[in-house]
Amino acid sequence: MKRTMFPGLLVLFIALGLGAQEAPKTFSARTWTSVNGNTVEGAFVREAEGKIFIRRPDGSMISTSREKLSPLDLTWIDTATNAKPTSQTRSVTKATQLETTKMEQYKLTRRLIIKTYTQLTNNDRDDKMLAFLERDAQSMYGWKFISYECYPTPSGKKGKLKSIHFLPQVSVPLREAVQMTRDKFTLPLTDPATVKEVTEDGENYWEVQNPPPYISRILLLIDPESKDKDIKRFDLSFPPPPAKP
Repeated sequence: MKRTMFPGLLVLFIALGLGAQEAPKTFSARTWTSVNGNTVEGAFVREAEGKIFIRRPDGSMISTSREKLSPLDLTWIDTATNAKPTSQTRSVTKATQLETTKMEQYKLTRRLIIKTYTQLTNNDRDDKMLAFLERDAQSMYGWKFISYECYPTPSGKKGKLKSIHFLPQVSVPLREAVQMTRDKFTLPLTDPATVKEVTEDGENYWEVQNPPPYISRILLLIDPESKDKDIKRFDLSFPPPPAKP
């Protein structure tokens, strides 16, 4: 039988090799809060395949997703795991009537049916419905400013609505902005509504997912001077008119 030379050294190498294997990091229990305000106690275990795993004090394991956790919880996870920040996605539940009574900009703005404006095909004259909306933005509708663009007709006039922009009196918290998008524009959004952080032309937005079919895109412009990513403008875009045969 061939004898192993330096057996003590071999044992040392094995011990060092085992020690080099990094043990899973453990975390203390904390309170986790969902976007709808529910809480649960537990210790973070890992994030994998789009799921976040939390071990409860009784030893049971639960899983959730980023969309269902509060922004503070997501920040805690990214800090604790040294994760590189990715495009954030949030779920925003529909506000209760009591909550809307505390939303100042929500109370200030007037409801309008945005779908009605998308059905207009001639917006060229100043006595048209869309021109009145722009003119009366503050005095009647409570917005600081409203502007719009239209698709040109074959003759070069203002045709179907292409985009419309609403500027509130002051920047609005995201939850209030989503509620305003739902109620003040009379849009059938899902509940909860999902918003995703995107960058367009060097500016950051929350994009409302799954808009109704007569709207191609809903972007909520983030105020760069706001620590809480408040919204400074509402941008709605619309599909072009159907091509004539």
